[in-house]
Order: sequence, then C-alpha cells, then structure tokens
Amino acid sequence: MENHKSETQRIYLERINKVVSYINANLDENFDLEELAKRSNYSSFHFHRIMRGYLGEPLWCYITRVRLDTAAHLLRMTELPVNEIAQKVGYDIPSSFNKAFRKRFEVSPLQFRENRTSEFIIDIAHRNTRIMENLTLQPCIKELKDVQVIYTTAIGVYGDENTSRAWEQICTYAKEKRLFGFGTEFIGIGHDNPSITEPEKCRYDACITVKKVIEPEGNIGVKMIQGGKYAIFKLKGPYTLLADAYDYIFGKWVPENGIELGERPPFEKYLNSPDDTKPEKLETEIYVPIK
Repeated sequence: MENHKSETQRIYLERINKVVSYINANLDENFDLEELAKRSNYSSFHFHRIMRGYLGEPLWCYITRVRLDTAAHLLRMTELPVNEIAQKVGYDIPSSFNKAFRKRFEVSPLQFRENRTSEFIIDIAHRNTRIMENLTLQPCIKELKDVQVIYTTAIGVYGDENTSRAWEQICTYAKEKRLFGFGTEFIGIGHDNPSITEPEKCRYDACITVKKVIEPEGNIGVKMIQGGKYAIFKLKGPYTLLADAYDYIFGKWVPENGIELGERPPFEKYLNSPDDTKPEKLETEIYVPIK
C-alpha cells in the first residue's frame, strides 16, 4: 500500500512539474488552459484544482504574475524596447501589457524603467562596505558551454526551509540514482527578484549537474543551463551575504562598467557545503550573464 501511495505521489508531481516547466520556458506563448491540462494528463476539471493547490494560487494568476515579474526584470536589467519585452512575455498588444503591468506594480513599464536604480540608492554605501571584504569586486569573464542538470523547485523565501527541503530531495535522488561523480557541481537558480516578486512566491531551483542521459521523475526535472558569456564573482562568507552581493553587482558594477546583461538568469555555484563548513568559510561563485 505504501509503495502504491509513493508511486501515485511521484506521478502527481511529475505531471505538475511538466506543466510548470513548460510555462516557465514559454512565456511568449498564447497558453490555452485546456491544452495545458492535456499536458498533465488530468481532466480540465481536476487540473485547475490540482494546480491551484500546488501553486497556492489559480494557474492563470501564476502565469500572469510570472510574465509581469519577468518583464519587470527585463526592464530593470536590459535596454530592450518595452514592446519587445511585452512580446517576450506573451503580450502582443502593448496597451494590454501596459494595463496589466500598471495593475501589478502601480506604475507604467516606462516609469518602472526610469526608477530602476532607486532600490540601490538607499543605503548603498553601507551595503557596499559590508560586501567589499567578501566579494571579488572585478569578475572573471568566461564563455561557458551548456550544462545538463537535474533540479527541483522550491517556492518561498530564498534560504528558508523550502530551499533546504529542495536540496535534501535533489541530493537524495542523485545518491539513489548514483549520479554523483567526479566534477559534479551544485548550482542554485533564483528566478525572481525579491524586490519585484513577493518573497513567499519566489522560485528557486536546486540543481546538480549530470552527464548521463536521464528522464524527469516526480518533482525532479531535467534541463540545460544555457551557456554563453558570464561574469563570475566569488563570494566568501554566509549565504546571507548573497543579497548584498547582488545589490553591488547590479547596482554598482553593471552601470559603472556599462555592462549589457544577457537575458538568461544568473545562477550560483556552491564550492563547498554548509553541512561541514563554517558559514564564514563558505565559498560561492555568482554567474552573471552578459553580452
């Protein structure tokens, strides 16, 4: 009976993960909820209830929020025209995008872009002072190849118990499947900016690199982290310093050096483990996509 229950839960999570991964990777598509239900192999009647229970909000609200939060990130971090950003997140009609954006953020997309540095101005000198001794202020620039990872997603405040649980799940899975090997890397991807997205709704992927061909299973997904040119910063110290590090990178290093950012999400590579390393000795590489 217990095995049957575990198998049922595995299939349930696999179906949900399949839909969520598809949505996150195709925000420019005109989603049809009936078609999404078919992807999950659930009837549309059950599909909406299942997705709402998992996401904590109706599916269409999730799609709209992720689209607009992604647009806000692109407005803040790139110089892409507003209409092009709108199309990238699934809005073919600019007026519809402007209306939806204003409803979520209470300002127009252009106003949001004009005010994009405001979050860094307040107390930036203090935050920079805190991070100076822990972060390499000039990064190493490298061209990276695509890398395959297995991952599981946590939704919630970065670094909370959901993040820890995601790492426990992905590491247990990798151990059971004998996926650990020479050169295995541990990577974290934060898809949302807590200054844009409500912290309790932020998406974080706990990833482990794998070399063999493997299929998704349950809430364990498989994807490629896109290669390209990255600026790599090294941080030494507790993970609580990561927010300050990102503030320095995006609030000071990027504008002062005239950096044009890539559209890929930044990610973190953890060089040692908090299980056997003191917080002040932890080492993290921050990979920032650039053009």
